[in-house]
Amino acid sequence: MFFKNKKMFTKIFAAGLVLTLVLSGCGTKSTSTDTPKAASGDKIKIGLAGPFTGAIAETGGTIKKAVELATEQVNKAGGINGKQVELIEADDKADPKESAAIANKFVADTSVLGVLANYTSSCTLAAAPVYNRVGLAHIAYGSTSPAVTAAGPFTYRDITTDAYDGEFVAQWTIDEGYKKIAILYENDDYGKGLADVYNKKVTALGAKAVMQEPYNLGETKDFSAILTKLKNAAPDALFIAGQYNEAAMIVKQGKRLGITLPVFGSNGLYSDALIQLGGAEAEGIRVIGAFHSTADYPEAKAFIDSYKTKWGQEPDIWAAFAYDAANIMFAAVKNGGEDRKKINDWLTTLKDFKGATGTTTFDQNGDCLKQPLKLIIKNGKFEIYKK
Repeated sequence: MFFKNKKMFTKIFAAGLVLTLVLSGCGTKSTSTDTPKAASGDKIKIGLAGPFTGAIAETGGTIKKAVELATEQVNKAGGINGKQVELIEADDKADPKESAAIANKFVADTSVLGVLANYTSSCTLAAAPVYNRVGLAHIAYGSTSPAVTAAGPFTYRDITTDAYDGEFVAQWTIDEGYKKIAILYENDDYGKGLADVYNKKVTALGAKAVMQEPYNLGETKDFSAILTKLKNAAPDALFIAGQYNEAAMIVKQGKRLGITLPVFGSNGLYSDALIQLGGAEAEGIRVIGAFHSTADYPEAKAFIDSYKTKWGQEPDIWAAFAYDAANIMFAAVKNGGEDRKKINDWLTTLKDFKGATGTTTFDQNGDCLKQPLKLIIKNGKFEIYKK
């Protein structure tokens, strides 16, 4: 059963916990954590899981730096309720099996009050059952699969779902006048979910997906067979539902086959690494994102300035989402207290949290809505798109 209302779930969770303790008496505890309350100590421990090595380590690096920055800032300001925050970092390698193993370690350590995890949708979906079974809130900072909506009442994300983003990019593609579209997608929860939403929307708008072909994240290196099939399908635009690494290979290898289609993508392509890896062939790629370095609202400017000062580089969108997720979790501990259940209760009430990526309000499923920006790679950098 899935409880859509998080408050209802936590009440039922707590009632069931009391009954379990009464019935068990002094008997041996099960291997799972018996209470969502964490042990109090002299530090506030927060877990962080992300892809710090592997195929998308560039993104993992910016995520790690952003959360470390947020932690440093809160500690310099006196910590949370007088206690310093200790960040416990774990590398999920963008591997669902790793993320599930990390989740088991975090939930078993009763001093961990909350977790920032994960970036990829597949990792979030693999770890969510662990966090939800025990009652430990985690905030995903990059997972956009529609399936995350139903992952459980202790699962949150400060990024919009592909059910929204896919339709947004599809509408943008049709508004630009394209009618025959090829779709290439990474064969996982993120890519397939995004591709399906996009395909359904463009079809509803009177266009046609002339092909929809998968590839494997971090494994597919030679796209010649896929690109030959694409060329024969004669599309007038290409949508890539995946990450920047493969997108760079697709446009570079496509150019060698004479393919020069306009390319659209969602926020998985929104990384400076796409420009670095794709070179001249990345010019003109259109993507969406909720953050840009030219943002002029106070929260974004403060984040950009502090990130540049500490790390000597511009933050990307994933750094911004991770930074906001960290500060939301810190606020939950400050306002909810050093108790896993109370932290989760507070998160269910989050409304109008102003951060680097705009304003975040969690709905009853832990999802949020943010209006994305239309962006294009122009002269070797991402710029706000202007038709």
